[in-house]
Amino acid sequence: MRPVERARAWLANLQASPRARWGAVAWWLAALTVILPPFVVVGPWLTDLSTFGFHDWDVQTSHRYLAVQSILKYGELPGWNPYACGGFPGWSYVESGTIVVSPFLPVYLFADIRLALRVEVLGMALLGSLGTYLAAARFTESRGARAIVVALFAVNGRWALQAAAGHTWHLAYAFMPWALWAFERARGPEGRARDVVALAVTFAMLVYAGGIYPLPHTVLLLGLWALACTVLEKSIKPMLTLCLGGALGVGLSAPKLLPMLATFARAPRLIESTESLSLGAFVTLLTSREQAFYDRPADVDPYGWHEWGMYVSVPGAILLASSALVVRGRREIALTIVGVSFVLLGFGAFHPSAPWTLLHEHAPVFRSQHVPSRFLYPAVLVLGIVAAVGVGGITSRLSRRLLPADAVVAALAFALALDVASVAKKPMKDAMWMVAPSSIPQGRPFRHEKKPPFHYVRRDWAGPMYLAMLGNTGVLECYGTPPFDERGAISHKDRQRYRGEAFLDGDGSARAEVVAWTPNSAEIALDGVSRTVRLVYNMNFDAGWHATVDGTPRPVVASGNRVAVEVPEGASRVRLEYSPPRLGAGLAVFFLSVLLTGGYAVWKKRAHG
Repeated sequence: MRPVERARAWLANLQASPRARWGAVAWWLAALTVILPPFVVVGPWLTDLSTFGFHDWDVQTSHRYLAVQSILKYGELPGWNPYACGGFPGWSYVESGTIVVSPFLPVYLFADIRLALRVEVLGMALLGSLGTYLAAARFTESRGARAIVVALFAVNGRWALQAAAGHTWHLAYAFMPWALWAFERARGPEGRARDVVALAVTFAMLVYAGGIYPLPHTVLLLGLWALACTVLEKSIKPMLTLCLGGALGVGLSAPKLLPMLATFARAPRLIESTESLSLGAFVTLLTSREQAFYDRPADVDPYGWHEWGMYVSVPGAILLASSALVVRGRREIALTIVGVSFVLLGFGAFHPSAPWTLLHEHAPVFRSQHVPSRFLYPAVLVLGIVAAVGVGGITSRLSRRLLPADAVVAALAFALALDVASVAKKPMKDAMWMVAPSSIPQGRPFRHEKKPPFHYVRRDWAGPMYLAMLGNTGVLECYGTPPFDERGAISHKDRQRYRGEAFLDGDGSARAEVVAWTPNSAEIALDGVSRTVRLVYNMNFDAGWHATVDGTPRPVVASGNRVAVEVPEGASRVRLEYSPPRLGAGLAVFFLSVLLTGGYAVWKKRAHG
């Protein structure tokens, strides 16, 4: 049936059936719950498009600007970031390069970066909201009940506080409900190869989006749920489905994942986590309407309220708690156990044998995490679905006699969503106020300085990285990079140690000059090299640097933690280039995964006729 014919049939059904008309009302109210709250929460950012974000937004803006400049100006992958701390692996860092494999890349390439930041945040909010609705649809037919999950999870107080703080990795939670949706489809009787691929794509996008917390949380959530389904159904299919989707996701994300693991191996991100949450503070963070960025309605420590708050309203908190207590059915009980497990993890290190203490100590991937209150955000998704199943069951029974029942539930869900959004937008009002200076010098040759040379009109807690990049200047005292101890780059203002952006160590009469430069490369002209000497490039050393001397490959070594290469007598030209370690292997694994996926899809189609 053609789309026009389907539309006519749908309209005819509405005219003939009161039940269909009330169903349409519920559908529209659910659609409004999916679409409108993200605009309400992000709305304060849309009134003035000339400002930049505070707190961590400057460094996140710099990561995105590096990708834009690398692609548009230099035609290269943002492999190396020369601007921060003397240089570090950009593509290989979890929070850098996150817009390269993203639906928002075209916006960043062709729009003002301030607008692009807003589009990304709003777009991820809408993506997560729609994914939440679809994930809930796998558990209940009630449109109103599905909308309740959206109202409680998609853009609640935690989402807004993290977005306001510039914790852009938190935006990657938008893929979590999509992963649950894809997993439920793939493991079902109607599951197809494309559903497994969809699950793999969500895992891959969690990697490309820099989901340092969302990715492990999603894997843990689906792992617990797949285990529960395996026990309940007495079938290995759920676990096999998850393993297959996970393995394929590793392959699809390999160009980012393998270089990133190389960086983690060199600079492990190991963090102590002794934070804990009291029961009183837990209730407060869910229900208090004092949720602005600098509010502190509960006694929590350490960190600001943005690491603790998660407004879902009093009715929302009651609904989540009551559903966990009165659920019926083996599937719902299993879901509740998964959700409560995340709640217990969210209480942190309240005991030497607390779930978070044990997980942090014995699961290596979680040793790089802290602030366990972040587990509460996924908990709302799971327990919200449990609540939706209960509400959906009641609605289904009422609808037999009261046709508007689902529409009424959808209306209540819409009201709940607006209430949550009205409080969640409070920290967003505090976030986007920074104004760039009117002019920053352009066209300067790249060089390092110890401190940021340019500042916003009103300063924030950390020195600006993005503004320094606009002036083509590296900043040695920076933040937001891998925790490398080996730093060798020197400020050009250091009169005692600075000898140029490139110099020959051991031949005072010879000269070296950088004649061409990109973030990933430097071409250096040599003059008067009378014997074998070492050329030193004023950039932090990394194993990804490669060199050619007059077209001949030469090994790159570290000299005072800077990039260096031995050059022979008479050498005239050196080219240094950076390529992320394991990128080649990652690309090979990616293409192999695509081929295997295609083969699997063909086999699956033939096997099912």
